[in-house]
Amino acid sequence: MWKTSFVATAVALGDDVEGALGAIMPSLETDTLAASLRSPQRATRAQTLAEALHVVALAVDEVTLR
Repeated sequence: MWKTSFVATAVALGDDVEGALGAIMPSLETDTLAASLRSPQRATRAQTLAEALHVVALAVDEVTLR
C-alpha cells in the first residue's frame, strides 16, 4: 500500500508519474496505478488519483499508514 500511496501523493503534489516511480522500485501495484495516471482522458486520471488519495486519507485517519 505504501508504494501506491507514495506515487499518488507525489503526483498530487505536482511530480510527474515517472518521477514518482523513479523514487521507488515499481511493482505490479504501482504499474497499474501509473497506467491509469497516464491515461489520455482527464476524467480517468482524476478518478484514479482521487481513489488512491481516498485510501491515503482513510489510512491517515485510522493511523495505519505504514
